[in-house]
Amino acid sequence: MTSLTIPAQWLNPQKHPQEWIFRCSTTLNDLVKTGRAASYFRQLVTLLEDDNQIINYHLKLRHNFNRNHELDVHIYFDSISRTSNPPIMPVCISCEPTHELSKTSLLSEQQYTRAWLDGRAREKLILTPIRHVERLSELIDENGEMEAFWYDAIELIDKEYGQHENFYPNMILNHGTYRNHAHLHLKINFTKAIWDKIIAPRHHDRILQIKQLLQDKSIVNDCLSKDDHQKKTYSTKPHKYNHDLN
Repeated sequence: MTSLTIPAQWLNPQKHPQEWIFRCSTTLNDLVKTGRAASYFRQLVTLLEDDNQIINYHLKLRHNFNRNHELDVHIYFDSISRTSNPPIMPVCISCEPTHELSKTSLLSEQQYTRAWLDGRAREKLILTPIRHVERLSELIDENGEMEAFWYDAIELIDKEYGQHENFYPNMILNHGTYRNHAHLHLKINFTKAIWDKIIAPRHHDRILQIKQLLQDKSIVNDCLSKDDHQKKTYSTKPHKYNHDLN
């Protein structure tokens, strides 16, 4: 087994109705640092989309603190409440860094990605590809775009939050009808307590500006769908989970 080999058991999910769970015996940080992140996620999305025709899904990454912080990837699908793709908005705030809301929320730009504060002023960071893509599977392996996406994700977490043993943020990538925003975006979620103590203070003025911009109906109508702005959490009955779909 080489350092780039992905163990077969990492791609053999526990299957439940409307949910598959992939368990990795390592962390996301280790996947990135050992150069395996692109290969792992390429094989994962191929298994979902090509082999099993699971196109509409909510992908959630979480580190299991009962298993030495090892990575679990949860895939939720077949929700009866998710039947349509997000609307096409006049402005894609992930593509147009000159838009007022984009300028205010943009934190940094890398070769392949942009990092943002949440454009809806929630307790989360956002990472997007610079290219307008709508699926993780659309990222390119050959030029390093897929690898860079995950590298930039852990770098953003390290920069804004640091390394803490007792917490690592959950991350979400929605696909297909599970989206409310068309551009692929990784949501990096923090508890309110951590956000208020560690991250929000250094971005206080920007967050205040975002909240003020959200009072402008013309800005909201330009780039946020109705569901986005209302920050809905959908109940996926008969599924027992609620998911962050924005």
